[in-house]
Amino acid sequence: TLKVRMDEQARNAEYVANYLKNHEKVEKVYYLGFINEVGSEREKAIYKKQYSAAGAMISFDIKGGEKEAFAFLDSLKLIKLAVSLGGTESLAEHPQTMTHADVPQEDKRVMHISEKLIRLSVGVENYNDIISDIEQALTQV
Repeated sequence: TLKVRMDEQARNAEYVANYLKNHEKVEKVYYLGFINEVGSEREKAIYKKQYSAAGAMISFDIKGGEKEAFAFLDSLKLIKLAVSLGGTESLAEHPQTMTHADVPQEDKRVMHISEKLIRLSVGVENYNDIISDIEQALTQV
C-alpha cells in the first residue's frame, strides 16, 4: 500500500501548502511543489529528473516567533506533535527545539531553521480535515 499512501499524502500536501501560502499568519512556505516559483534552473532540472511528486513534507515560517509557533502547535487537535517523518497520520514539530536542537546556530541559520519554523508531515486523512485543524490552530496565534 506504500504507493497508494504516498500518492494520497502528496496530494493532501499540495492542498495544505496552497492553503498555507495564502494565509495571513504564515510568512513563508517551504514546499518542493513550489520549486517552479522559487527554485533555480538547476534545482528545477534536478526536480524534473528525480521526482514524480513533491512529497508530503511542508515547512513554514509562522509570523512572529517561538511563542506563536508553540501556540500553533499546542492548539492542534488532529495533527499530532512528533519528530517522526510520519506514517499515515499527519504530524507537526518545531525543528529549532526538537529535531535540530543540537545543531549549531550558524548551521540552523543557513538551513532557515528558526524559532518561527514549523514542519508538517502530511498524512492520509482527508485534506479538508487537515486544513481545518491548521486553520483552527492558526486562530489561536
